[in-house]
Amino acid sequence: MKKIKTIILFVIFSALLFGQYRNISWNTPEVTSNNQVLILEKNLDESKLFYLPVKKERSDSSSFSFALSSLLDFKSSVTNFFSKDDSSYFLLYHTPDFHFKKTKNFGYPKSSLYSYRYPSSIPLKSLLRFSLLTGCDFVCSEKDNYYFVHYGTKLSGYVKQRLFFYGYWWAGHFSGDTDYARTSKLIDSWYQKSDDDKQIYLDNSTGKITYIGRGNFWSLSLGRGKYEVGSNIGGSIILNDVCNDYGYFSSKFNFKSLSISFLHASLIPDSTSSDNTNDYTDKYLVIHKIDWKPNTRFHFFLGESVIYGDRSISPSYLLPHVFLRPIEHNLRNRDNVLIFTGINWKPIPKNIIYFNFILDELKKSEILGDWWGNKYALQIGNSYTFNRENTIKLTLEFTAVRPWIYTHNIMHNKFSHDDIGLGFPEGSNLIQFAGEFNFDIRKNLNFNIHSSLTRQGSIGNNFSINYDTRDESKDNDTHWLEGDITNKLTICPVITWQPLAHHKLKFGMNISQIDDEDFEKEVIISYQAIY
Repeated sequence: MKKIKTIILFVIFSALLFGQYRNISWNTPEVTSNNQVLILEKNLDESKLFYLPVKKERSDSSSFSFALSSLLDFKSSVTNFFSKDDSSYFLLYHTPDFHFKKTKNFGYPKSSLYSYRYPSSIPLKSLLRFSLLTGCDFVCSEKDNYYFVHYGTKLSGYVKQRLFFYGYWWAGHFSGDTDYARTSKLIDSWYQKSDDDKQIYLDNSTGKITYIGRGNFWSLSLGRGKYEVGSNIGGSIILNDVCNDYGYFSSKFNFKSLSISFLHASLIPDSTSSDNTNDYTDKYLVIHKIDWKPNTRFHFFLGESVIYGDRSISPSYLLPHVFLRPIEHNLRNRDNVLIFTGINWKPIPKNIIYFNFILDELKKSEILGDWWGNKYALQIGNSYTFNRENTIKLTLEFTAVRPWIYTHNIMHNKFSHDDIGLGFPEGSNLIQFAGEFNFDIRKNLNFNIHSSLTRQGSIGNNFSINYDTRDESKDNDTHWLEGDITNKLTICPVITWQPLAHHKLKFGMNISQIDDEDFEKEVIISYQAIY
């Protein structure tokens, strides 16, 4: 018991050195896709990670449970693990929410075991949760198949309901057709293969420490993860979250109807700067965003993003309250700056109309012209909920992305991270029509289907292309869908079922067709148990 308390104290005070549901997310889109076939595909939802008890639910005593503390606890944990309705954890420790008041005549209430139920060295209103997880994914096409077995841990908690932290780690290996396994969405970064190339090893770790000031006016965070900006179902044109995780520090200031958020992240460039494969140049992402919410029906935001590198962190880009583009001009115009804006409007509570826009360069005289430097993208959608319980929802979306927008003439300034673009996932020089239908059949059973039709030209359609290599023989003009046009149709139905409290299953299919070729079909089964 003493060892466990020592570990808890170490975790809490290590965090201090750095240092209803409580939303600790830096940015959360009002509309986002729920069409993930793999359970590990999406990071933890930071907006619903911590539930803080209301006044009536507050406790005057500490609580502690550990699955291996005794044989009786172990038997009880096994029963809970296979129950339909259970909220226990492998390890849970919670301190009281308030002190007993000591009176002159009676001291502490006799009914309380306060003196040994709560050690005074640990702050009030503190929590520590620890869980173990394991799972398996099976993926097969008409010719090939592979499976992925994984295991990991989840840690979360808070100190005095001010300092919040979580850590999420998993590792596993692919077996079967390893060439086919390399197409998995889980492989978004470094991996290691066995000597006989029959297995691929993969691991990942995300986490965050957030301090929220009094009155929830401001917060400061240090973490590793990824975010998306702007409502979408087909992928964000501003900043997507289908890439590898990255380290960052962020802050947010909340006023009555206005908020200012800032993020500075450390990225991995798309190639090495020398023959030494471990010699990477520095690369950073900066995002400065202002949100205005005058009421519950309207939300407007405006911001800037900067990609820079091949030097140390620039102090000028650490200022969250100034415009970044003039700073970039005065730093000799060598970085990649994009400006974005967006709107979420609810004409009625069940209907959300959203619009996103991002631009790199734009000439007033060429707004409707074909000048190649008109690099911008727009996205408009409508998400409608059919009932009060929010169990049936349909979202339709249109996206148009001009050629060359995410490219740059300096390799480390491309709008990307570790060989994956940070902009619209399908690239640029395209138009896309997308739709998604979500239906909660029962409390533990959900059906989701996503489909999209993408028309894309072959000129300037990828972030990895240096725009200095473009064909300048056409008077610097680039038309929409320039080059050879490819049509891609995708359909992805997913069923999510949680038969038991600690077990989740996903069944899905990926169906795709390019031009007039035959349909490619892929079946995915994903399972995870966590306790």
